[in-house]
Amino acid sequence: MTAANRYSFRKATVNDLPLLTAWQSNPHVRAWWGSDESYDAADLADPRVARWIVSTAERPFAFMQDYTVHGWEDHHFAKLPRGSRGIDQYIGDPE
Repeated sequence: MTAANRYSFRKATVNDLPLLTAWQSNPHVRAWWGSDESYDAADLADPRVARWIVSTAERPFAFMQDYTVHGWEDHHFAKLPRGSRGIDQYIGDPE
């Protein structure tokens, strides 16, 4: 396996909601992510945010999202140029 194909990213779907809920319940994720609310279909449909499942060797292990920083009023990155995107991520599988 080469470095170029070691990781894959695919859009999160409603079929991933149980996986995301399980990952978000892990203490190592909760310590940083801090949300008691799981994602739902409406979250996945939000056009301001692209949500991704990250895999290695076809095994999902992480979550990533990228978003427009100008999609919310008073976002802490709002001073960045138009078109700027923020990212958040976590390793869901502690193994």
